[in-house]
Amino acid sequence: MTEWLDSLSAVQLAAVFCGFFVAVTMLGILLVHPLMRRVIHPRGPANDLVTFMAANYGLVYAVLLGLLTVATFQTTKDLEDHIGQEASSLGTIYRISDGYPEPLRSDLRALLRDYTLYVVEKDWPAHRKGHVLIGGEHRLQLIRQKLLSFEPQSKTQEVMHSEMLQYLNSMTVFREDRLNSVSVNIPGVLWYVVIIGAGITITFFWMLHIDLLPQVILGGITAFFLGIMTFLIYAMDHPLQGAVSVSAEPFQAVYDQVMKWDEPAG
Repeated sequence: MTEWLDSLSAVQLAAVFCGFFVAVTMLGILLVHPLMRRVIHPRGPANDLVTFMAANYGLVYAVLLGLLTVATFQTTKDLEDHIGQEASSLGTIYRISDGYPEPLRSDLRALLRDYTLYVVEKDWPAHRKGHVLIGGEHRLQLIRQKLLSFEPQSKTQEVMHSEMLQYLNSMTVFREDRLNSVSVNIPGVLWYVVIIGAGITITFFWMLHIDLLPQVILGGITAFFLGIMTFLIYAMDHPLQGAVSVSAEPFQAVYDQVMKWDEPAG
């Protein structure tokens, strides 16, 4: 199911969530509401009791949705920052490599270009499917070995080499954050709470003793809002997957602006 949802565009995904909640609400109004009226209002309307219970419950549920929205947004924002910092560190490493002697400089730059293209063309499509490839780690290990094999011959090279290793370590940390984000998401138990809570919210509308048209309109609006909020939480809970996932644009920009022009002709 999640693979199918992740294959949809943002508009399609929102339509699926909203359509599901609206459909359940309308179906319940037609089939469940008559039973609710007989059970809850056998001697006359008891809307005051229903609305009192709904208001108290709705406050708690709204707080839960708000906290989850903030948490998933912060997760997505942090991931975007880490990806930007990883790409920035990669670009800086490429620029600093200009200070190394040949043939190390050319070899190192070739490895950095290969690593960047691998991240864009291989890593990201795999991330969107929830997978982590090992090819990037192999390429990073080659870069690390190249750098560690270098012996500085002057104070200037020693300072430059130390700075290069610091940037490489920083890039590695940000890379690990990116890879960890592929599988990190909201615990399943919280999703059960969100779905069950939405069902209880809709059930309160089935309990109301009001005319059909106002119930359809109010219930539809509420169901639509629940769908939008669930869509928002789901989309941001998968920051590297789905239609609103974080893109590889920072890496592509580094390659286009810094590395592309150094590629061998032909």
